[in-house]
Formats: sequence, C-alpha cells, structure tokens
Amino acid sequence: GASSAPRRAAVAPAVPGSASSSRDDGIVVRRRAIALRRRSPMTPHPAFLSPFETAVADAPASDAASAKKKKTKGALRLRIDGEWYDCTGWAKAHPGGSLFITLMDGCDATDVFYALHSYGPNGDDLAARRLAMLPRCDGPEEEEEEEEEEGGREIAAPSIVRNPNHTIETKPGNADANFATLRKKFEDEGWFARDPLKEASVLCQVLGLYALGWFLAWTHPILASLSLGLGMQQAGWLAHDYIHGRGKWCTMMRGFGSLTNGFSTEWWQHKHNMHHSFTNIDGRDGDIKLEPLYYLQDPKVTGRNDNPGLRKWQHWYGYPLYAATYALWRRHSMASAIARRDKKELTLLGIHYAWLFLCLPWQVAVSSVLIGGFLVGSLVTATHQTEEIMFEQGGEFVDIQFRSTREADVKGLEAWLWGGMDTQLVHHLFPTMPRYRHHEARPVIRKWAEEHGYDFRISSSWEILSKNFNHLKELAHI
Repeated sequence: GASSAPRRAAVAPAVPGSASSSRDDGIVVRRRAIALRRRSPMTPHPAFLSPFETAVADAPASDAASAKKKKTKGALRLRIDGEWYDCTGWAKAHPGGSLFITLMDGCDATDVFYALHSYGPNGDDLAARRLAMLPRCDGPEEEEEEEEEEGGREIAAPSIVRNPNHTIETKPGNADANFATLRKKFEDEGWFARDPLKEASVLCQVLGLYALGWFLAWTHPILASLSLGLGMQQAGWLAHDYIHGRGKWCTMMRGFGSLTNGFSTEWWQHKHNMHHSFTNIDGRDGDIKLEPLYYLQDPKVTGRNDNPGLRKWQHWYGYPLYAATYALWRRHSMASAIARRDKKELTLLGIHYAWLFLCLPWQVAVSSVLIGGFLVGSLVTATHQTEEIMFEQGGEFVDIQFRSTREADVKGLEAWLWGGMDTQLVHHLFPTMPRYRHHEARPVIRKWAEEHGYDFRISSSWEILSKNFNHLKELAHI
C-alpha cells in the first residue's frame, strides 16, 4: 500500500453496541445519551414485514413544510448536510433498524447517509424525501449554549470507566466536503446508473451455474457440487449488489438471495449496514467480533473472554472453518424470518429449501453449501480483518473507510471469484454503485486519495490471504 500514514479520524461519543456491554463496562451514559432500550438487528421491527419494500408510510407534505426547529434534550439527533434532525420518533421505523440511529446520536451522519440511502442520483429518492419530513432541532452544542444563557447550571461530563484503548470525545466529526465533491462528480457522470446488458450478463452467469449443477446432480455429483458451489458464491455477491442498489430493478430483485441461497434479506441488511456504518469499530462491527472461534485482537485489549486452548490453533482451523459460513448465515436467516413472522420471506426460503433437498441428492446439496460458504467466507472480510481496528466512532466516515479497508489487485478469473470484494474500498465509499463499475472508479478514487492525504491500500490476493493467516498465527501465540 501507500507509505503515507493513515489519517486519524475525529472521534465522537462511543456508545456501546449493546445493553450488555454497557453493563459490563460500567459506563455511565452522559446526559445526552438515550434512555431508549436498543433493539437488536435480529429482532422484528414493526415498520417492515417484507423483504421487498419498507412499510413506512410517507409523511404528508404538509407535515414536512411545518417542520420546525425545537429543543430536543434527550432526543436522538443526527446532523446531515449541516442540519440537525430529531430522529427520536423515526428511529424504530427506520428500515435499517433503530440501533444505527442510536449509535450515531450526536454525530454527523452526512457521508454515511449518502453512502447507504436512496437520495436521487443513485436510482431512487425515497430516503431523501423521508429525511426532509423529519423535524429539525438544535444540536448538542447549541442546546448547551442556550442552557448557559438561561442561567442553567453547567453539568460536568461524567467520568467513564473504559478500556484505556478506547477514546471518547464530545464533539462529532464533520463530513468531508472534498468527498462530497467527488460524489457529485460520480453522480453527474452517471456512475450509479444500472446497465441492462451488464445486469443481464451477471444474472445469466449465476443462473447458468445453478442450471448446470442441477443438470449434473444425479450423474456427476462432484462436478455438480462444484458448479452449484460456485453458483452459490456468485449468487451471494449478486444478492449483495441488489440489496445495496437502488431503483426499481434492485427493489424487484431483493429476494434473490432468499431464493438462491436461503438468506434473509432483512437479517443480512441490518447486519451488513452496521458493518458499513461502523467498519472495524470494535463493539459495533460484528464482522470483527468473532470470538471464541477467531481472535483478531489480543483479549487483553478487548477485555473479552479468552480461550487459549482454542486460540492457539486458530491459524490452522481458520480457513477450513470458513466452509461453515453459509450454514451459519442460513441458520440466522431462518431464525430471523421466523421471529419476524415474515410470510413473504418465509415463502421464498421455503421454495429454496424445497429445491435444495427435493431436487438434488443430499450429498450434492450439502457439499455445494460448504463449497459456496468457503469461497465467500475466505474472501468476504479478508480485506478488513488485518487492517486498523478502532475503538471509537468518528463522524468522519470517509477517513474510517480508508483506515479499515484494503483493495485486492486481481484480474480475470481471479477478479470474477472475488466478486467485487477486491474493490472493497470503492464499494465502502459508494455502496450503491454497481460493482461492474468499481474497477473503472478505482483509479479516480486513488488519485483523489493521494491529493487529499488518504492512504489507499492495495495488495495482491496472495499477500492479503497470507497476511490474514499470519495475523491469526501471531494472535495464536501471544
């Protein structure tokens, strides 16, 4: 990667990722923290009972016009484009879950909003219209100034019992104005537009692998398992693209992962959007909290339980165990759909399992799931796990993505196998951009990074996978 040192993000209040961690750490929540019980991304949310669309009704236009600034002491507040919004009433209806809004309380969410939401140029403007209808409010600093002017007694910030590696500051980081200019460039040049021919091409590749595997299942089980395993890997990448994408085509295809791989769209969306919003933030990004199977950090640093007897072997069993990735995701998906009583999603999952176990020999069905899981599991987080792991969440979304992500320099068949995970940084900065545009966007972003002091990291796939193995080995022997 580049030799320049990564920039340090401004940090904002680090609200723990769960109620249990709050109790364990003994954190005294400061005065503007929320007394709201957090809902897990795995629990049902009243606003959405479908994998295809959100069930949140649009507010009347008159409500949007009458939105006024107000004092919101104790409210959930996000700053977007310099404006503070009171999200207290909207949090539970938020299609991405209330947990994100709770954790971002008091922060500038501008860049993460545009990264993950529909705001117009990326195919739809639903999220932007809903944002415009939220009530405006004072920010934390404005409210404190008003309290002081009114003669209110200033309350000292409470002491926080926390691991010394955690850093907590009271001021939210600002959005990156230069990055907004880069985003506008991609918008104006049509980088978010879907190409019908390329969309048809990637879909036909996946369906072709499934069809070939199905055709060979009863006569050539090994070839069938390989074809279906590759198909399941590619279907995972494609479903990932559909869920991030915006517009009519992606909305229509949101159930693709349920049909092809038995994955819950809602469960996966909540889990994955937390990863995008809090990439490599300890306690918030579930993709780096893998104990006791994988230790990516010294347990003395995290304060979490250690299992030395298991940990010392993790570099040996680590990669083979990735074969269980799809089996675990399927289990979580079914549990989530049942808990939410999501009839549409359960129907799609039922169709998938009927095909998997009634139309295929069980040996082929199981083998293909393990092959697909291994191919995805060994690549999907490889570009994050050995990068910087942080203990704070700053509002500087862009800076955090550069610090936590490495690109893979691959071409041809190797790039096809990586399925867009080789351009992880491009994807994390612009998740709604179609993955077939990532390689063309990479040099543009790399040049921009050099001009603005960001560390653009890129290595060969062998270097990345070796680095992951050595990282597990190093932590196995501490």
